[in-house]
Amino acid sequence: MDVTKGENSNQSEDVMVQFVANAYVGVVEWWLKNGMPYPPRVMAEKVGDLLERIV
Repeated sequence: MDVTKGENSNQSEDVMVQFVANAYVGVVEWWLKNGMPYPPRVMAEKVGDLLERIV
């Protein structure tokens, strides 16, 4: 994440890292608690797509 320019220029890198890490862990936790309703490959693609949007 580049915090020196663009939309992220006013953000703290520490806060951004915590946000992304917690979002990732939360999605994996949801996936496991709900009986893994999507195959691992699909989840990896979906989470990857979401993470690309916020970086």
